[in-house]
Amino acid sequence: MAAIDTARRIELEQIVHELRRAARTIRSQTLAERREMCDTLVASVREHVEPHAQLDPPGLEAIGIWADALEHAAVSDLDLLQELLYGMDALVRVHLWRETGMPLEPPEPRPPAEI
Repeated sequence: MAAIDTARRIELEQIVHELRRAARTIRSQTLAERREMCDTLVASVREHVEPHAQLDPPGLEAIGIWADALEHAAVSDLDLLQELLYGMDALVRVHLWRETGMPLEPPEPRPPAEI
């Protein structure tokens, strides 16, 4: 596993956070907001995750397949968007764990007020 600096770790943690937040909130967004969010997340993963992979080519391939599917998904298909976003979240988390040793932690429970 490769060691990463603090700035890079924060950058990767932010991508993971944004994927999870998007999956949780996609249903409350307009069609235009959904398209923008999906495009932004796909671009972020392609820019900040894909070019740095060294130890987990199969994981990177899976992330690419999910990113392509998210990029081409109809923004009106909320179930599919949510599945793709949660799937990318999990794939990116496992990939980063394999590549960098970042902790592999399950989602934290949300407070009852947020459910």
